[in-house]
Amino acid sequence: MKPLKASLFIFSLLISTVATAQYQMDISGDGKGDSGFQVKWDSSQEKLIVFRDISSADIASAKIFDSNGQSTPIFILRDFRSARFADIWASASTPDGGAVFSVVLGFGERPTPKTVSSGPVPEAKVLLLTYGSDGALKKVWNVAPYLHQSLAVDRSGNIYALGTRDSGPEGFPTVIKYSKSGDVLGEYVPSKTFANGAKALDPSALNGSPALYVRNQQLVLWVPSAREIFKLSLNGELQRKIAVGPQIDRLAAQSGFVKGTIAGLAVNGSGGLAIQVRLWPSTASSEGMMLGMIDVSADGAEMKLATPLTGLATLRQQFLGVSEDGKHVVLEHDGKGRAFIRKQ
Repeated sequence: MKPLKASLFIFSLLISTVATAQYQMDISGDGKGDSGFQVKWDSSQEKLIVFRDISSADIASAKIFDSNGQSTPIFILRDFRSARFADIWASASTPDGGAVFSVVLGFGERPTPKTVSSGPVPEAKVLLLTYGSDGALKKVWNVAPYLHQSLAVDRSGNIYALGTRDSGPEGFPTVIKYSKSGDVLGEYVPSKTFANGAKALDPSALNGSPALYVRNQQLVLWVPSAREIFKLSLNGELQRKIAVGPQIDRLAAQSGFVKGTIAGLAVNGSGGLAIQVRLWPSTASSEGMMLGMIDVSADGAEMKLATPLTGLATLRQQFLGVSEDGKHVVLEHDGKGRAFIRKQ
Protein backbone atom coordinates (compact mmCIF):
# COMPACT_ATOMS: atom_id res chain seq x y z
CA MET A 1 0.00 0.00 0.00
CA LYS A 2 1.31 3.43 -0.89
CA PRO A 3 2.07 5.75 2.07
CA LEU A 4 -0.93 7.59 3.50
CA LYS A 5 -0.01 11.16 2.64
CA ALA A 6 -2.10 14.13 1.70
CA SER A 7 -2.83 14.18 -2.03
CA LEU A 8 -4.09 17.28 -3.75
CA PHE A 9 -4.61 18.03 -7.41
CA ILE A 10 -2.09 20.84 -7.37
CA PHE A 11 0.03 22.11 -10.18
CA SER A 12 0.13 25.86 -10.54
CA LEU A 13 1.98 27.30 -7.54
CA LEU A 14 2.82 30.93 -6.88
CA ILE A 15 5.03 31.79 -3.92
CA SER A 16 5.68 35.25 -2.51
CA THR A 17 7.64 36.31 0.54
CA VAL A 18 5.34 38.39 2.70
CA ALA A 19 6.24 41.00 5.27
CA THR A 20 6.27 38.47 8.08
CA ALA A 21 8.94 36.43 6.21
CA GLN A 22 6.42 33.64 5.68
CA TYR A 23 6.11 31.87 2.36
CA GLN A 24 2.67 31.96 0.85
CA MET A 25 1.84 29.53 -1.90
CA ASP A 26 -1.34 29.72 -3.91
CA ILE A 27 -2.21 26.22 -5.11
CA SER A 28 -4.70 25.58 -7.88
CA GLY A 29 -5.49 22.29 -9.57
CA ASP A 30 -4.98 21.29 -13.19
CA GLY A 31 -6.68 17.90 -12.98
CA LYS A 32 -3.75 16.22 -14.74
CA GLY A 33 -1.68 13.27 -13.70
CA ASP A 34 -2.80 9.89 -12.41
CA SER A 35 -2.93 11.03 -8.79
CA GLY A 36 -2.96 14.28 -6.91
CA PHE A 37 0.33 15.90 -6.04
CA GLN A 38 1.73 14.97 -2.65
CA VAL A 39 3.39 17.73 -0.66
CA LYS A 40 6.78 17.19 1.00
CA TRP A 41 8.42 19.86 3.15
CA ASP A 42 12.04 18.86 3.76
CA SER A 43 13.07 20.51 7.02
CA SER A 44 16.74 19.54 6.73
CA GLN A 45 17.14 21.31 3.38
CA GLU A 46 14.39 23.97 3.75
CA LYS A 47 12.84 22.89 0.47
CA LEU A 48 9.38 22.10 -0.80
CA ILE A 49 8.77 19.27 -3.27
CA VAL A 50 5.48 18.23 -4.81
CA PHE A 51 5.16 14.97 -6.74
CA ARG A 52 2.57 12.67 -8.28
CA ASP A 53 2.06 9.53 -10.37
CA ILE A 54 1.93 10.05 -14.13
CA SER A 55 1.56 8.11 -17.38
CA SER A 56 2.37 10.89 -19.86
CA ALA A 57 5.80 12.25 -20.73
CA ASP A 58 4.24 15.69 -21.23
CA ILE A 59 3.14 15.99 -17.60
CA ALA A 60 5.52 16.98 -14.82
CA SER A 61 6.05 14.24 -12.24
CA ALA A 62 7.33 16.68 -9.64
CA LYS A 63 8.35 20.26 -8.92
CA ILE A 64 11.20 21.43 -6.72
CA PHE A 65 10.85 24.89 -5.16
CA ASP A 66 13.75 27.05 -4.08
CA SER A 67 13.73 29.65 -1.29
CA ASN A 68 12.67 32.37 -3.75
CA GLY A 69 9.58 30.44 -4.80
CA GLN A 70 10.90 29.48 -8.23
CA SER A 71 10.06 25.94 -9.28
CA THR A 72 11.87 23.41 -11.44
CA PRO A 73 9.70 20.74 -13.11
CA ILE A 74 10.80 17.10 -13.27
CA PHE A 75 9.63 15.05 -16.27
CA ILE A 76 10.54 11.46 -15.40
CA LEU A 77 8.95 9.79 -18.42
CA ARG A 78 10.96 12.02 -20.78
CA ASP A 79 14.07 10.35 -19.36
CA PHE A 80 12.60 6.84 -19.75
CA ARG A 81 10.79 6.85 -23.07
CA SER A 82 9.98 3.14 -23.06
CA ALA A 83 8.20 3.31 -19.69
CA ARG A 84 4.41 3.61 -19.61
CA PHE A 85 4.00 5.02 -16.10
CA ALA A 86 6.04 6.40 -13.21
CA ASP A 87 4.78 6.14 -9.63
CA ILE A 88 6.70 8.16 -7.04
CA TRP A 89 6.70 6.70 -3.54
CA ALA A 90 8.98 9.15 -1.74
CA SER A 91 11.19 12.18 -2.23
CA ALA A 92 13.81 14.25 -0.43
CA SER A 93 15.82 17.37 -1.20
CA THR A 94 19.56 17.18 -1.83
CA PRO A 95 22.18 19.72 -0.70
CA ASP A 96 22.86 20.84 -4.29
CA GLY A 97 19.27 22.08 -4.70
CA GLY A 98 18.04 18.97 -6.47
CA ALA A 99 16.04 15.99 -5.25
CA VAL A 100 16.02 12.22 -4.99
CA PHE A 101 12.93 10.13 -5.74
CA SER A 102 11.88 6.55 -5.02
CA VAL A 103 10.13 5.49 -8.22
CA VAL A 104 8.40 2.46 -9.71
CA LEU A 105 8.68 2.56 -13.49
CA GLY A 106 6.18 0.40 -15.36
CA PHE A 107 6.56 -0.89 -18.90
CA GLY A 108 2.95 -1.87 -19.46
CA GLU A 109 -0.46 -0.77 -18.28
CA ARG A 110 -0.51 0.18 -14.60
CA PRO A 111 -1.90 -2.83 -12.72
CA THR A 112 -5.21 -2.60 -10.89
CA PRO A 113 -6.63 -5.00 -8.29
CA LYS A 114 -8.62 -6.62 -11.09
CA THR A 115 -5.73 -7.05 -13.55
CA VAL A 116 -3.34 -8.29 -10.85
CA SER A 117 -5.70 -11.12 -9.99
CA SER A 118 -6.52 -12.05 -13.58
CA GLY A 119 -3.25 -11.78 -15.49
CA PRO A 120 0.52 -11.26 -15.42
CA VAL A 121 1.88 -8.10 -13.83
CA PRO A 122 3.72 -5.90 -16.35
CA GLU A 123 7.48 -5.49 -16.17
CA ALA A 124 8.54 -2.83 -13.68
CA LYS A 125 11.73 -1.42 -12.23
CA VAL A 126 12.19 -0.05 -8.72
CA LEU A 127 14.67 2.82 -8.81
CA LEU A 128 16.19 5.70 -6.97
CA LEU A 129 16.57 8.73 -9.24
CA THR A 130 18.48 11.91 -8.46
CA TYR A 131 17.81 15.16 -10.28
CA GLY A 132 19.79 18.38 -10.22
CA SER A 133 18.49 21.85 -9.47
CA ASP A 134 18.10 22.33 -13.24
CA GLY A 135 15.71 19.39 -13.51
CA ALA A 136 18.22 17.15 -15.30
CA LEU A 137 18.53 13.47 -14.42
CA LYS A 138 21.86 12.81 -12.68
CA LYS A 139 21.87 9.28 -11.30
CA VAL A 140 19.83 6.09 -11.69
CA TRP A 141 20.20 2.97 -9.60
CA ASN A 142 18.10 -0.14 -9.30
CA VAL A 143 17.17 -0.95 -5.69
CA ALA A 144 15.09 -4.11 -6.24
CA PRO A 145 13.96 -6.11 -4.32
CA TYR A 146 13.54 -3.09 -2.01
CA LEU A 147 10.81 -0.49 -2.30
CA HIS A 148 11.71 2.65 -0.40
CA GLN A 149 8.75 4.53 1.08
CA SER A 150 10.62 7.36 2.83
CA LEU A 151 13.88 9.16 2.02
CA ALA A 152 16.18 11.56 3.85
CA VAL A 153 19.49 13.15 2.88
CA ASP A 154 22.35 14.39 5.08
CA ARG A 155 24.62 17.39 4.55
CA SER A 156 27.13 15.31 2.61
CA GLY A 157 24.49 14.12 0.16
CA ASN A 158 24.26 10.58 1.53
CA ILE A 159 20.77 9.12 1.07
CA TYR A 160 18.91 7.15 3.76
CA ALA A 161 16.09 5.00 2.46
CA LEU A 162 13.40 3.32 4.54
CA GLY A 163 11.38 0.43 3.15
CA THR A 164 10.70 -3.26 2.82
CA ARG A 165 11.56 -5.96 0.30
CA ASP A 166 9.33 -8.34 -1.62
CA SER A 167 11.35 -11.49 -1.01
CA GLY A 168 13.70 -13.09 1.47
CA PRO A 169 13.40 -14.06 5.13
CA GLU A 170 12.48 -11.75 8.01
CA GLY A 171 15.44 -9.87 9.43
CA PHE A 172 16.43 -7.81 6.39
CA PRO A 173 17.60 -4.21 6.94
CA THR A 174 14.79 -1.66 6.69
CA VAL A 175 17.09 1.38 6.40
CA ILE A 176 19.82 1.51 3.75
CA LYS A 177 22.42 4.27 3.50
CA TYR A 178 23.62 5.11 -0.01
CA SER A 179 26.36 7.46 -1.10
CA LYS A 180 25.31 10.16 -3.56
CA SER A 181 26.90 8.02 -6.29
CA GLY A 182 24.68 5.07 -5.35
CA ASP A 183 27.07 2.87 -3.38
CA VAL A 184 25.65 1.09 -0.32
CA LEU A 185 27.40 2.52 2.76
CA GLY A 186 25.38 0.77 5.45
CA GLU A 187 22.35 -1.38 6.24
CA TYR A 188 20.52 -0.66 9.49
CA VAL A 189 17.46 -1.50 11.62
CA PRO A 190 16.73 -5.17 10.88
CA SER A 191 13.03 -5.89 10.51
CA LYS A 192 13.26 -8.13 13.60
CA THR A 193 13.80 -4.91 15.58
CA PHE A 194 10.03 -4.50 15.53
CA ALA A 195 7.58 -6.76 17.34
CA ASN A 196 5.58 -7.26 14.13
CA GLY A 197 8.60 -7.54 11.87
CA ALA A 198 8.36 -5.82 8.50
CA LYS A 199 4.60 -5.38 8.97
CA ALA A 200 5.44 -2.67 11.50
CA LEU A 201 6.24 -0.46 8.51
CA ASP A 202 2.77 -0.76 7.02
CA PRO A 203 0.93 2.59 6.94
CA SER A 204 -1.49 3.18 9.78
CA ALA A 205 -4.98 4.52 9.04
CA LEU A 206 -4.89 6.47 12.31
CA ASN A 207 -1.24 7.48 12.65
CA GLY A 208 0.03 7.91 9.10
CA SER A 209 2.97 6.37 7.26
CA PRO A 210 6.48 5.45 8.37
CA ALA A 211 8.95 8.27 7.88
CA LEU A 212 12.66 8.95 8.03
CA TYR A 213 14.28 12.28 8.94
CA VAL A 214 17.83 13.63 9.18
CA ARG A 215 18.25 16.51 11.62
CA ASN A 216 21.22 17.65 13.71
CA GLN A 217 23.42 14.85 12.33
CA GLN A 218 20.94 12.30 13.64
CA LEU A 219 18.66 9.82 11.90
CA VAL A 220 15.08 9.70 13.19
CA LEU A 221 12.68 6.88 12.27
CA TRP A 222 8.94 7.15 12.89
CA VAL A 223 7.04 3.85 13.19
CA PRO A 224 3.31 4.73 13.25
CA SER A 225 1.98 1.22 13.88
CA ALA A 226 3.72 1.24 17.28
CA ARG A 227 3.70 5.03 17.72
CA GLU A 228 7.43 4.87 18.41
CA ILE A 229 10.42 7.01 17.48
CA PHE A 230 13.85 5.46 16.92
CA LYS A 231 16.83 7.84 17.08
CA LEU A 232 20.05 6.61 15.47
CA SER A 233 23.46 7.93 14.60
CA LEU A 234 24.16 8.45 10.90
CA ASN A 235 25.99 5.12 11.07
CA GLY A 236 22.87 3.33 12.24
CA GLU A 237 23.65 2.95 15.94
CA LEU A 238 20.48 3.05 18.03
CA GLN A 239 20.73 5.91 20.53
CA ARG A 240 17.23 6.19 21.89
CA LYS A 241 13.73 4.78 21.48
CA ILE A 242 10.77 6.97 22.44
CA ALA A 243 7.26 5.56 22.89
CA VAL A 244 5.17 8.64 22.13
CA GLY A 245 1.84 6.77 22.04
CA PRO A 246 1.36 6.28 25.79
CA GLN A 247 2.38 9.88 26.46
CA ILE A 248 -0.16 11.18 23.95
CA ASP A 249 -2.86 8.98 25.48
CA ARG A 250 -2.05 10.38 28.93
CA LEU A 251 -2.21 13.91 27.57
CA ALA A 252 -5.56 13.08 25.95
CA ALA A 253 -6.90 11.70 29.25
CA GLN A 254 -5.78 14.81 31.13
CA SER A 255 -7.74 16.89 28.60
CA GLY A 256 -10.88 14.75 28.93
CA PHE A 257 -10.43 12.55 25.83
CA VAL A 258 -10.18 8.77 25.54
CA LYS A 259 -7.23 8.51 23.15
CA GLY A 260 -4.86 10.40 20.89
CA THR A 261 -3.65 9.68 17.36
CA ILE A 262 -1.06 11.40 15.21
CA ALA A 263 -1.90 13.50 12.16
CA GLY A 264 1.61 14.79 11.44
CA LEU A 265 5.12 14.69 12.86
CA ALA A 266 8.43 16.49 12.33
CA VAL A 267 11.81 16.87 14.00
CA ASN A 268 12.68 20.40 15.13
CA GLY A 269 16.06 22.11 15.26
CA SER A 270 16.82 21.00 18.82
CA GLY A 271 16.15 17.34 18.05
CA GLY A 272 12.73 17.39 19.69
CA LEU A 273 9.46 16.53 18.02
CA ALA A 274 6.58 18.67 16.82
CA ILE A 275 3.46 16.53 16.52
CA GLN A 276 -0.02 17.34 15.31
CA VAL A 277 -2.44 15.20 17.33
CA ARG A 278 -6.10 14.24 17.12
CA LEU A 279 -7.81 13.85 20.47
CA TRP A 280 -10.83 11.53 20.45
CA PRO A 281 -13.78 11.86 22.86
CA SER A 282 -14.95 8.36 21.92
CA THR A 283 -13.45 5.22 20.46
CA ALA A 284 -16.52 4.74 18.27
CA SER A 285 -16.88 8.15 16.62
CA SER A 286 -14.86 11.18 15.54
CA GLU A 287 -17.66 13.53 16.56
CA GLY A 288 -16.23 16.12 18.91
CA MET A 289 -12.62 15.31 17.95
CA MET A 290 -10.10 18.12 18.55
CA LEU A 291 -6.69 18.78 17.05
CA GLY A 292 -3.62 20.49 18.43
CA MET A 293 0.17 20.71 18.32
CA ILE A 294 2.37 19.21 21.00
CA ASP A 295 6.10 19.53 21.62
CA VAL A 296 8.21 16.60 22.77
CA SER A 297 11.70 17.13 24.19
CA ALA A 298 14.69 15.57 22.44
CA ASP A 299 14.99 12.84 25.09
CA GLY A 300 11.25 12.15 25.04
CA ALA A 301 10.89 12.91 28.75
CA GLU A 302 8.68 15.99 28.40
CA MET A 303 5.55 16.55 26.35
CA LYS A 304 3.34 19.63 26.38
CA LEU A 305 0.51 21.13 24.39
CA ALA A 306 1.96 23.89 22.20
CA THR A 307 -1.22 25.33 20.67
CA PRO A 308 -4.88 25.60 21.69
CA LEU A 309 -7.08 22.73 20.61
CA THR A 310 -9.09 23.29 17.44
CA GLY A 311 -12.31 21.58 16.36
CA LEU A 312 -12.34 19.56 13.17
CA ALA A 313 -15.12 21.67 11.72
CA THR A 314 -12.98 24.80 11.76
CA LEU A 315 -9.58 23.26 11.03
CA ARG A 316 -8.18 24.27 7.66
CA GLN A 317 -4.53 23.55 8.29
CA GLN A 318 -2.45 20.43 7.80
CA PHE A 319 0.94 20.29 9.48
CA LEU A 320 3.84 19.59 7.07
CA GLY A 321 6.99 20.21 9.10
CA VAL A 322 9.25 22.65 10.90
CA SER A 323 11.45 25.34 9.34
CA GLU A 324 15.04 26.11 10.36
CA ASP A 325 13.82 29.11 12.36
CA GLY A 326 11.43 26.91 14.33
CA LYS A 327 8.20 27.91 12.61
CA HIS A 328 5.51 25.40 11.70
CA VAL A 329 5.03 24.83 7.98
CA VAL A 330 1.38 24.19 7.21
CA LEU A 331 -0.90 23.56 4.27
CA GLU A 332 -3.87 25.88 4.74
CA HIS A 333 -7.20 25.63 2.92
CA ASP A 334 -9.27 28.78 2.45
CA GLY A 335 -12.60 26.95 2.02
CA LYS A 336 -12.92 28.19 -1.59
CA GLY A 337 -11.03 25.42 -3.34
CA ARG A 338 -7.61 27.00 -2.87
CA ALA A 339 -4.75 26.12 -0.54
CA PHE A 340 -1.60 27.86 0.64
CA ILE A 341 1.70 26.82 2.16
CA ARG A 342 2.61 29.03 5.10
CA LYS A 343 5.32 29.30 7.73
CA GLN A 344 3.87 30.49 11.02
